[in-house]
Amino acid sequence: MSLAKKGRSVEASSSPAQRFQQCAQAFQAAMARNDFGAALGAAEGALKIVPQHMGVLSDYALCLMRLNHLRRAHAVYLQIFNAPPALQAQASATWLDGLAEVCGHLGLHDDVRTFGKRSLERADARHGHAVEPGPRAAAPAAFQPGAPERNIIAYTLFGDSPRYCESAIANVQVARELFPAWRCRVYLDDSVPAVIRQRLLDAGAQVIDMSGSARDGVHPLMWRFLVVDDPEVDRYLIRDADSLLSEREQAAIDQWLASPYWFHHIRDSFTHTELILAGLWGGCRGGLPPLKPLMQRWLAQQSDVTRFSDQIFLREQVWPMLRQSVLNHDDWFDFHGAQPLPAHAPIRWQTERFHVGSNASFKAIRGHSTKACGERQGWRVLDQAGQEVCRYHSTVHGNYWSADLPFFVTAPLGAGQWRVELTD
Repeated sequence: MSLAKKGRSVEASSSPAQRFQQCAQAFQAAMARNDFGAALGAAEGALKIVPQHMGVLSDYALCLMRLNHLRRAHAVYLQIFNAPPALQAQASATWLDGLAEVCGHLGLHDDVRTFGKRSLERADARHGHAVEPGPRAAAPAAFQPGAPERNIIAYTLFGDSPRYCESAIANVQVARELFPAWRCRVYLDDSVPAVIRQRLLDAGAQVIDMSGSARDGVHPLMWRFLVVDDPEVDRYLIRDADSLLSEREQAAIDQWLASPYWFHHIRDSFTHTELILAGLWGGCRGGLPPLKPLMQRWLAQQSDVTRFSDQIFLREQVWPMLRQSVLNHDDWFDFHGAQPLPAHAPIRWQTERFHVGSNASFKAIRGHSTKACGERQGWRVLDQAGQEVCRYHSTVHGNYWSADLPFFVTAPLGAGQWRVELTD
């Protein structure tokens, strides 16, 4: 974070420097708990000390955007964009992505394309140099639709959050219809409840247990990348557990399968300004060197492993190879030979927020509990016939428990068709 980094670089001997350090620490703590209001206050305090610092301004703009102060955020981002190059260089590494995103929220589509493409081209100039040889053959082997065990849609799953567990199960179920020539594989560990593991198996998924020593120095977010090294897999798609497969994605994948490209990638939102979106890419066996040793070495060199480590790894280690032969579906940025997403059947997920790769759990449920703060409250969802849909436990805070759930559960709950019942 730019503000925190700036705080560490200021001499602590002067009173302004001490105040800045306090702002930096407050900002970092607030961002860690996603408290953008508190982070905004810390950034405003820092700007009183260093009003023209681009790093602080970019943090300030991000907080404004997350708090839906879009016009103000847009103005601050443009201030960075119009700054002299020497000053602009002080801004956070993602300020241009932020500018593209806020333009998207404001409906400024031409500006989204301009700033998003510039961000992608800048990242490509930095990371696009090949570090390994690309695919050795002119084209990959033909797709085998009759061998679904060799065509894998790979997911990572850990923990007991219904946001990820319910969407993962839904994907396995939907894939039977949308991707009958593929099979879902879920890499998980013993933090996933046994009932969820069984529901995945019952739906038809392969389950790979990553508990204990099976992790072998690979971060949980990156377990799904291990499918690349499986000699029994010919084609793979890497996906996020909390995003839903759809007809739009199906049409794009079918077009890739008929193409000579080794890799596939999708960008379907104005927020998709990363070189490789960790849950929207795929490839063919032989297109990449073994990833497990690359991941182990790369992770061992990182001083701070974050929830974005999978995308950083892909940006630095995989993009130079993937970019050499990729069918890139992208209606937004016109980057790297992008093609528009093809026509497709109507999408089954009837929500305005849906795009390929979108988070399915944008709502939460909340209920009262008599349990003490920090204890776990059990609950379950029942359908209109009284049949159990799912059951979980959530931590109690201030006499209430809450849980993020995908919209296909919250919608019938909100309509009064389903209900929640406490269990213990």
